[in-house]
Amino acid sequence: MKQKVIFYLAFLLLAFVSTRAQTAAVAETPKTSAVELRRQSFETVWTTINEKHYDPTFGGVDWKKVRETYEPKATAAKTDAELHGVLRRMLNELKLSHFNVYMPPTDAQKAEFAGGIVGIELKMLDGKPIVSRVQSGSTAEKAGIKTGFVIEKIDGKPVAEILAPLEKNLTGRGENERIKNLYYERTLTGLIGGKSESIAKIEVLNAKNQSQIFDVKRYPAKSEMSEAVGNFPPQEVVFESKRLDGNVGYIRFNMWIIPQMPKIRAAIREFSDAKGIVFDLRGNPGGIVGIATGVAGLLTNEKASLGSMNARTTEQKFIVYPQSNSFAGKVVILTDYGSASTSEVFAAGMQENGRAKVVGERSAGAVLPSVFTVLPTGAIFQYAISDYKSPKKILIEKRGVTPDTEIKQTRQALLEGRDLPLKEAVKQILN
Repeated sequence: MKQKVIFYLAFLLLAFVSTRAQTAAVAETPKTSAVELRRQSFETVWTTINEKHYDPTFGGVDWKKVRETYEPKATAAKTDAELHGVLRRMLNELKLSHFNVYMPPTDAQKAEFAGGIVGIELKMLDGKPIVSRVQSGSTAEKAGIKTGFVIEKIDGKPVAEILAPLEKNLTGRGENERIKNLYYERTLTGLIGGKSESIAKIEVLNAKNQSQIFDVKRYPAKSEMSEAVGNFPPQEVVFESKRLDGNVGYIRFNMWIIPQMPKIRAAIREFSDAKGIVFDLRGNPGGIVGIATGVAGLLTNEKASLGSMNARTTEQKFIVYPQSNSFAGKVVILTDYGSASTSEVFAAGMQENGRAKVVGERSAGAVLPSVFTVLPTGAIFQYAISDYKSPKKILIEKRGVTPDTEIKQTRQALLEGRDLPLKEAVKQILN
């Protein structure tokens, strides 16, 4: 497991180190004009895709023609922000996940938004953002916000107005509804958060479908944070494990990052006598694939595969090596539109190997392994370096992982405090 994690991180770090060196070289030439830096950035993005994209046919896209279309627009850009918009639209021509250009947050932005939360989670249901979880003891709970409430306005701005430009952009990229919902959820969650001690004005439809406004104080998130890896920033470490009625283990975590591994291992060992374990990967956007293979090794007694990464000329297989005293009980994995990337690798591999059942909703279909690099303008350029195929050679990108049992959460169930997918998962273990 350790070798797998180090290899994967080293692979990312290789990109970070090389690009940081390039960025430093640019910084040593102060006479380089903003116009030249923008030209270099366009060239870097287009050439990287042209030379390194895992599919030499670019999915049928004429990449040279794409250059002819977007280079004049890049040349005409008057600001870095304008150029980055052009680059994003150019990358959108590929209609794939894990391709992006964005500026890292400034220190002022970090100070404005870092750490302040109200203690709620959202889920898009039937096109509406619904409160799906309220942290015990949070300011949201104290204010009276409950699961099942519909978010209508944030700080006085209607949700529809907030999401309109994002919806237009995502539609232009050809994104499926699952990916759209993922972006909507993350955008609204980010806006509800903010500077600690500030007030979030949240207008909702309550259980009686009446509008109600809550003034909720944002408070510092006290979660453990992972360490930064190059341009991949520190991530919040959220982990939960408990024993459910019927002697069923339950494990939920927010990302596949290094600090989670000992927590997951300890929980699996603790549930050694359980009838089964539910892995709740709903809303888990991914992380390090090597951690997924390590977790799978704690759940199987024979060598297996979680699929493979496939670049232009190489293939890397995600091999699972069984670990001593692996868990032998039933395993059920919960997924929804927010289950992406490494979560999909784990779910698809465990499902196809016959080791787990998948319950819930179809996953995001955003599963391409990617790396990050710094452009001369200082923007971060994310690009996929390979495709992913499941053990049965099925492409999961765009398609997602199809549950063995599809069951969706409903607003009414949330209002009543019921988790329908989790209830079904427990039922499958006990039957």
